[in-house]
Amino acid sequence: MDEHDTAQADDTALAESGDASAPITHEVEVAVSRTRAWDAYVHGLEEWWHPGWTAFGTGLDRIEVEPHAGGRIIEHGRDGEQREWGEVLEAEPGERFAHTLHPSHEGDPTVVTVDFDDLPHGGTRVRLTHGGWNESNLAGRAKHTDWPMLLERYRAHAQHV
Repeated sequence: MDEHDTAQADDTALAESGDASAPITHEVEVAVSRTRAWDAYVHGLEEWWHPGWTAFGTGLDRIEVEPHAGGRIIEHGRDGEQREWGEVLEAEPGERFAHTLHPSHEGDPTVVTVDFDDLPHGGTRVRLTHGGWNESNLAGRAKHTDWPMLLERYRAHAQHV
């Protein structure tokens, strides 16, 4: 299953369940080890994240990830301004990375969880789940339809690091 199939499955599950607060889920396969896939996701975030989807856009300087529970993810603008994206909840290298997210929607932060699993033929399955949707933030869920494109950027980065 590729990320497009998963995106369609996610949309189908949402339509069938009628649950507008259902988690957004996507998977992508990368031809690297789990450790390398994790490092590319966490330490390479500023490389693969689309700069147009940041508060600073072309004025983005960097995205900083403090890769430990309680750490922060912070976007830095060239003008010295900062915007906190969220807090790291779990950071298990090669296994899982989870953090809150609140830069693009109102209400409670949501939670992005990324799991890294070995594939039988080699490589890693990266499964992203974006959940925590409730009445306070549900209006922002529609802004998060671009995960497949972001994960494709991530895959390209992970496989060429």
